[in-house]
Parts: sequence; structure tokens; C-alpha cells
Amino acid sequence: MPFDSTAHVLSGSPGDETPFLDRRQRWTGVSSFLLGVLVAVGIVSLYIGLSRWVDGADSLAQLSLYSDERGDLDIGEVAALPAGAFKPVSAQVSLGYSSAVRWFRVEMPSGTVGQQTLVVQPSYLDDVRLYLRDAGQAGGWRLEQQGDRFAFAQRPREDLAFTAESEFSAGVAAFVRVKTRNAHNVRVRVIDPRTAHRENAWTLAGVGLYGGVVFVLACASAMSAALQRDRYWAVNALFQLTSMVTMFSYFGLGAQFLFPEAPRAADLLSVWCGYFHFFFGALFYRLFHALYGVPRWLLRLQTLTLLFLPTQILLMAVGRSDLALQLPAILMPVSMVLGLVSVFMLRCHDTFLLNLLRVNAITTTAYFIVLYVAHLGWFQAGFLHLYPGVFINLLTAVLLHLVLLRRNFLLSRQQQMDQREFALVQQQMHIERQKREEDGRFLSMLLHEIRSPLSVVALARSALERKLPQIGHATRDAAARDLQRIDTSVQQMREVLQQVQATSELEHRMSADGSSAKAALGTCEMSALLNRLLAEHVRHVSVDIAQLSSFEQGKRWVVAGGLERVLMMIRNLVDNAIKYSVPGSMVVLEAAVRPMNGDGNSQWALAVRNQVGAVGMPDPQRVFEKYYRGPNAHQYSGSGLGLYWVRGLAQMLGGDVICSVQGGDVTFTLVLPILAVSDRGSTYPPPGGDKG
Repeated sequence: MPFDSTAHVLSGSPGDETPFLDRRQRWTGVSSFLLGVLVAVGIVSLYIGLSRWVDGADSLAQLSLYSDERGDLDIGEVAALPAGAFKPVSAQVSLGYSSAVRWFRVEMPSGTVGQQTLVVQPSYLDDVRLYLRDAGQAGGWRLEQQGDRFAFAQRPREDLAFTAESEFSAGVAAFVRVKTRNAHNVRVRVIDPRTAHRENAWTLAGVGLYGGVVFVLACASAMSAALQRDRYWAVNALFQLTSMVTMFSYFGLGAQFLFPEAPRAADLLSVWCGYFHFFFGALFYRLFHALYGVPRWLLRLQTLTLLFLPTQILLMAVGRSDLALQLPAILMPVSMVLGLVSVFMLRCHDTFLLNLLRVNAITTTAYFIVLYVAHLGWFQAGFLHLYPGVFINLLTAVLLHLVLLRRNFLLSRQQQMDQREFALVQQQMHIERQKREEDGRFLSMLLHEIRSPLSVVALARSALERKLPQIGHATRDAAARDLQRIDTSVQQMREVLQQVQATSELEHRMSADGSSAKAALGTCEMSALLNRLLAEHVRHVSVDIAQLSSFEQGKRWVVAGGLERVLMMIRNLVDNAIKYSVPGSMVVLEAAVRPMNGDGNSQWALAVRNQVGAVGMPDPQRVFEKYYRGPNAHQYSGSGLGLYWVRGLAQMLGGDVICSVQGGDVTFTLVLPILAVSDRGSTYPPPGGDKG
């Protein structure tokens, strides 16, 4: 995994929280929201101030605007229009996405003459034509054809903006024709040539700084993705790389350095990088929100935004690039609303991580609201509005990197806690194993010390039995009954000791390595097992073995567990059934083969059914607990270890013991896996086993 499965480090079930924690989490949510709003206001204020600071020199010319909705006017017709047809505008104008042609009339005020530079921004306008007065040209106009649809190598100046130098005279107008569908804002200025050079240098330095920061973050994310095999770092790396390439293309660096003679390739590079930039961003937020428990209905809506990339590809393929370019205008508000709602539904217990995500969502939303308000003309737009992705992409890159670093820190801390907990568990298991070994040694010594007196009692009983003929006839019968009771008591004590020892060995095996312990338990052939069962119970009047004696299926199969161990398990079940049955009732033994289990093995099942007598019905939920005995079982000898041992051993062999109650009957079913066959033939039972 990548770390997908560790979401529980930060997320939790709301139902597990106390009312106090619920109140604290609600307060944390409110405080996070207020903090996010406060930080967002600060960041937006910083953006506005920074935009004004990098705004550049004021235009020396006066501008006015005329919109040619049909786009069929030429320079002669536009120049012949009366001055009143043009609407005075500021140097930066919000146009929106439109197919109309915009004509800017540039006129120098009186007293401002000389060599000046006409600058048009941003760098990703489609078609920009600069018409400058020149009596030596046909029609009296010199045309400078620029725009990102034309080769960068043909520009007169190697600036990121569209520029042209000319002698400007007071009262003589120049015209700028702009036709584009990929920009909200257009900026037209006339400035001093040295100022134009300085601004271009500063712009290059700023773009380099932005690209350097994002490139470092993208490389760090890519390295983290490769080292940790983490898809979140990988998607973030792709998100930042496409962001950097998109911004470089929007500033004209792709056309200048990569495709100076191929404007179409440079334009496609910026368009496709923009598409993939949005896609990887939406994918990252979709994955991250799913990691921290955002509701499914909201995740489905976020998944729908990922479908816009194939939609844009389809539109480009059918020649509707205009619709493909307009899709982001629809996508951005939808994505922002979904993201803002999602961050307030995250189930994340780390306040710092939660605040980073909320600050990112609130700041992004506030930033685009400011952009929208500037497009409406409610306040003067600045230089950064020409390239709106620069500021917010840089901020997002830093915040998302901090989010992933925080996640890595939390995962590392959780892993350290898990390792410490594992070490403690290992230490506890070692102590427990030592304790069991000591208990086992003590128990072995104790059993030895108890068996020795029992052997003496048994020998004394045998000696007394040999002397019975010498005792008078009047007391002989009473002595024989006493000897029988001694014999029964000694046998019961030996059975108890045997169960205690078997349970001790079982628990020792359970604490050892599972595979080696299971291998040491051996296997047995089903035919030998059935023969021994029939031989032991054929003369027992209380045991019905009719079905068992007719069971012919798979006698060549090998069952998990050594023969004596399996027989001891079955004897335990049968003896319990006989002991606790209604007097005179029958204990029924039935064998069957069950279909394959999850390990691919068929199973052999032996059911022992009896009518429960005065001892009372056992509790199926507790009957296999250690030392558990039935409600009225105190009148019978026993240790409460038999069924505990049988089930434990069966589970070690890969099987189980199941207790079921129906009416007055109780059934204990021993289930053991069938491993192979004992002679030539098919190597495994048929798929699914037989029902017999």
C-alpha cells in the first residue's frame, strides 16, 4: 500500500466519541473555519498588495475601446470611425470569453513624443495586430502581426509580452486589434523602452522563481512517490509538474524556447497542460477526500469532474476547441464549491492537517471571488490578474506539500507506536511463554507426585481383591463394592489428570510456531479411524453406530491429526454424551463429508447427538470455555477441560467443533480437513466434496 489502508490513523467513527469530544470537535470545526477565513483574508490582501506592487509603469497613452462583434472591419474602416465610437478605458480591461474583435485606440497626450514601446499583455492572446502610423507603408499603416498563433521567432523584440517600438506623436493614434477566446483581461500600455526591458527582465525572474519553487516541490513529491510507493505523492507530483509547464506556456516561454518556429505546437502544449493540470488536481482532492471519510454522495460528484478531461479531448477531436476552452469556466466554480463542502466533512483528528486543508479551500474560493469581482469592474485589476493561476497555484503547491508532509509525519508516528506496541506484545508473549513453560514443568511434577499415590492405591486395591476369598462371606460383598468404588474413583482421577496434562500440552503448542506445531500432530487414514471407532463402540448398548458402519465414502482419504489424538477427541465427545444423557437413551454417531472450505480442502465431520438429561442444556456460547460445566454438572466428576481441549486441538488441525441445540437434543460436530489419499487414485477429494 501504499499508505491507503492507514486512514484510521486520523479518521475515526463518530459513534465512538463521547458527548464531550463531540462538543470539542464542533468547536474545533468552528475555530478551523474562522482561522481559515482569517488566513484567507490575509492571503487575498497580500495578493492585492503584491499585484499592485508588481503592476509596472503607468501607460503614457490614453486608451479607448471599440468592439467589432462581427469581426469584419479593417484598419481603414476603424480609423475612419469618429472618436465618440470608442469608449475610454483604463490600461487593463476585462473582456470575458468572447469571439468579438476588440479595437484599442492608443493616443498620446500633448507634450509626449519620441520613441516609445507599445506593450500588449497577457502572453497567451490568440491574435494581436499592432497598427502604427507610417507614411512609407501602403495605406499609411505599419502592421506588427503577433499573438500565440504566430511564430515567436518573427517578433521584432524577444519579450514575453507582445511589443512594438515606434515614434509616437501627440494627436496621432495607433490601433491594437485583439481577437482571443482564452483571456478575461487585456492590458495595453505605451511605456519607455528601457522600462519595457526592465519589466520583461523582472517578469522572467519572477517566472523563474515560481518555476523553481514548483519544480523543487514536484521533484520532492516524485521522489517520495518512488521511495514510498505512494499514489498521493505521485498524483501531487503530476499536478505540480503540469502546473509549472502550464504557467511557462502562458507566459510564452514554451513559444520562445521550445517551439519558436511552431506556434501551433506551443499553443497545444499550453492547452493540453491546462487540461491535465485541472484533471490531476481534481484527482488528488478526490483521493485525499476519500481517504479521510468524505460522504460517498460527495465523492461521486467529485468523480464526475474527472470526466471533463475526456469531454475536452472529445471536443478537441471534433473541432470544437472553443467549447473545450470554455469548460474550465464552468468547472472551476463547481470544483471550488465541492472542495469547500468536502473539507468541512473530513473525519480527521489532526487539527493541523485539517486546518491546512481548510485554509487551502477557503483561500482558493476567496481568491477566485476576488478575480470575479475584478472582472466585473468593481475594482481595478492588476498585473497578476493577467496570469491568475500563478499566485494561487504557488500557494496551493506549498500547502499541499505541507499536507502530505504532515500526513507522512502522522503515519511515521503511528508506525513507531505500532512498533512499540508490537515490541511490548512480543515481550508479553515471551513472558507468557516462560510462565507457561514454568507452569508446565510444575504441572508435570505435580501430576507425577499425584500419580504415585494413585498407583499405590491401585496396588493396594489389587492386593485387597486377591484377599477377598479369605474374607468371610458376610463381608465379602460389601468389600467388593468398596473396591469397585475405589477403582472408579482412581479411574476418574486419572482421567482428570490426563485432561489437565493434555490441556497443558495443547496450550504449549498454541504458543509455539503454528506450522511446526500442526505438523507434529500428524495425520491418519480414515479407514483406520472408522475401524477403531466401530471396534470400540460395537458392543456399547448406548451408542448407535448404524450410520457410521455403513459409511463407505473416501476411506482412503487422509484426515488431519494422529490416530490416537483423533480417537481421544471422539472419546471425549462420546463419553460426555453418555454421561449427561437421559438414562436409557441412545447416543447417535453420524459421519459425513462436507464441501471444500476456504483452504481448498474438503472436510470430514463426525456428529455426536444425545438427549440432555438432568444435568441441563449447556450454553452454546460458553460450552467451549475453559473450566465451564453445565448447570447441574456438579453431581458428576469432571474438570471442565474436555471440550476446551477438543476444540483447541481441532482448530490447530484446521478444523473445529460446533455445538448445536435443537429441542431436547444437543449435537457436537467434530470437523477435520481431508488432506490427501492413502493410495493411488485422484490426489484430492472431488471439488466441493460429497454430500454423503
